[in-house]
Amino acid sequence: MKLFALALAFSSSLVSAANWQLNSEESSLHFISVKNELIAETHQFAQLTGQWDGHTASIEVPVRSMQTNIPIRNERIWQYVLQAEKFANITVTAPLNSGRINELAMHQSVLLNVPLTLSIAGETASLSAQVRITKLNDNALLVFSEAPLMLDTNSFKLAAGLAKLQELAGLKHIDPLVPVSFSLRFNQQ
Repeated sequence: MKLFALALAFSSSLVSAANWQLNSEESSLHFISVKNELIAETHQFAQLTGQWDGHTASIEVPVRSMQTNIPIRNERIWQYVLQAEKFANITVTAPLNSGRINELAMHQSVLLNVPLTLSIAGETASLSAQVRITKLNDNALLVFSEAPLMLDTNSFKLAAGLAKLQELAGLKHIDPLVPVSFSLRFNQQ
């Protein structure tokens, strides 16, 4: 009996320590820009990669996968704001212990306040996100923002790039606060 209990405990620890990979095709990352205090537009990053090892989740977002639906605007943001030539990726890491997630039954979810560390254009800042994690099945989790994250571009020293973008586009104002939302699907490998 002790051998069976030991084997069960060992297999449970293997499941929680298993590597989870981000499913890029079923994940999304959107943000909203507001210009001239009246015009809000939704944009997205088309590519995401990432993993979760049971302790830390990490996501990489290729800067050049950002799409605003206006090619010249994409180029200007890549060049002046996100500095894609020097910084190819935006990175996000979050401590995320598997404990509460392992307790979920299929289709159950848990709401967590998760500290995030973001690196954008060579600058790193921390913020907190309310995320809902739903167990879709034994091999799939859905993680999404319960409410938009309010990303302050000043925290990443992007003001000069935004000013240049504003000048080139002939705008009176670009809001430095950017609402961000995401939906991430992780599959267990």
